[in-house]
Amino acid sequence: MSERAGYIGPTILLTLIQVMISWAVFAPPVLAKQALPDIGLDPAWIGMQPTILFTAATFSTMMSAGLVARFNPMRASQVLVLLCAIGSALIATGNLALMALGSALIGAGLGPATPASSHILSRVTPRHLQPLVFSIKQTGVPIGGALAGFVGPPLTLLWDWQTAILVIAGGCLAAALITEVWARGYAQFADRSIQVKLELVGPVRLLLQSPILRWMLAGCVPLVIAQYALTTFIVLYLQEDIGLSVSVAGAILAVAQISGGAGRIVFGAIASRLMTPLATLLMLALLAASASFLTAALTTSWPLALIYGVGVLFGAGAVGWNGVYLAEAARRAPGGEVSRATGAVGFIIFGAIVIGPAVFGGIAEIVSYQTAYIGIGILVLTAVFSFTRARAHIRQAG
Repeated sequence: MSERAGYIGPTILLTLIQVMISWAVFAPPVLAKQALPDIGLDPAWIGMQPTILFTAATFSTMMSAGLVARFNPMRASQVLVLLCAIGSALIATGNLALMALGSALIGAGLGPATPASSHILSRVTPRHLQPLVFSIKQTGVPIGGALAGFVGPPLTLLWDWQTAILVIAGGCLAAALITEVWARGYAQFADRSIQVKLELVGPVRLLLQSPILRWMLAGCVPLVIAQYALTTFIVLYLQEDIGLSVSVAGAILAVAQISGGAGRIVFGAIASRLMTPLATLLMLALLAASASFLTAALTTSWPLALIYGVGVLFGAGAVGWNGVYLAEAARRAPGGEVSRATGAVGFIIFGAIVIGPAVFGGIAEIVSYQTAYIGIGILVLTAVFSFTRARAHIRQAG
């Protein structure tokens, strides 16, 4: 097998799996305005579904390092996307208890997905190509979000929201079946001596002991919350306050996700060649804060093209930071502790996602979406300070 054949196939397959998992994650909030009244809930409850989903993702992430190392990581990826298929099918039932269970299953599928794919790609990809290959695979997240925005609303108008969710379940199932063709070939990466355990305090302490990682973590949390304020609430906000149709609102989210996906690669290249990673993160935090304030300023009188433009800016800043951040966090991790450090970062990220949508939804319901997005803008400005402090510690370290 050539060197190129060794990583191209897994990259395509794992990107497909990431797309399907992300589609299952992002679709329910996009369809919330249609789905929640149908089951007897006010659309303000939109924040609860991501809370359930990301709570499950938070704890499944902490078990993932041992899980994907002990078992075949491609088989693990197959199981994860299958969990998303089952979870989506349960959400489509419209039964509140089954929808909660389905959301938890999707979260359990999401949590270990990146560690599982990284376990494979780090072993089959030449070191000099790993940043590019990892960035390409990570674009599966915004691609899945774009599918949620572009495909879900038209299917809802054509049939209903439950059929739209079932289409996602079918896509996840198809990805699991496709993976079966190659899964056995990755059994060589299994290590049965590894124990699967829930580890929390140690990895988080590891992060907090490093001033650079500590300030980077403080900068990461606001960006995470901004990202999910965009992906969870923007479609509902554009429908309820700006008066756009579900199809147009979904298309704006899709454009924002595409902008974020392209941004992950573009900003990764910028951080490698033109600016330092932390300077790039500073720039993205300023962009995300500006986009949050612009989103709060939207009115029904704004031209549609300008609203799309705000979506592009929001996506670039609030979604495009991920690859640069994770690469720099891995680089700054203590020697031999990359997996534990990045696992702790994942735990904190998912924890922020659990809290963020719930708080944002509460503010939007009690006050307004405009106030909630202004709050996001102010919060992201604190990330600028945090990344500035991280840069200062790097300069002191020489």
